[in-house]
Amino acid sequence: MVWQSRVIAPSMNVKWKPVYGLNWTSVSLPTLSTTIHSDRPSRAQEVPVPGLTVALGGKWRQCDQGQVLDLGPKGAWVQSTATATIGYLKVGKNNYQTNTGTNGVHFLVGVQEASGGFSPIFLDPSETGYGMSALYQPQEKVQWWFQAGMQTSTIISHNIGPTETGDFTEPDADSGTNSKTSTYNFKAGKWTTTSP
Repeated sequence: MVWQSRVIAPSMNVKWKPVYGLNWTSVSLPTLSTTIHSDRPSRAQEVPVPGLTVALGGKWRQCDQGQVLDLGPKGAWVQSTATATIGYLKVGKNNYQTNTGTNGVHFLVGVQEASGGFSPIFLDPSETGYGMSALYQPQEKVQWWFQAGMQTSTIISHNIGPTETGDFTEPDADSGTNSKTSTYNFKAGKWTTTSP
């Protein structure tokens, strides 16, 4: 999510609701960690990464947190009767049999773009076999910063302050909301962020 204020805004309220989706691939990924991430094999699931191409096996299907979908025998998503898990995207059952040696699939989690399509944000490096289920909990972390710039006929300038990060994955214990109040102290050059 990217949002920008084009005018001086001493106080602003920014809201968004991410829309997640699921997809799958049956492409074998054992060499992915050594080929793409040879310097850090434990992070092979990071998507997108430069140069990574994944052949999708099906169509993206919206899946909200707390919703459960099954992957059907023909590779299409269907509503599941499995029990939901609050805060998670859940594949209740993988009913798709592949032509791979292990007969499993790798699930992808994506976030919806303004155009309506989905961009992958996570590729599960573990195969989910026939009859198995899977759970995914998106981590809602956001960064913001103070930035100013101007353009004249002779110069373009950009001034950028330090970044601040907020974790919105779990609601605030006191307020029960996923909101924060953040103030940038220009003189001190730092952020003060609190929950309401």
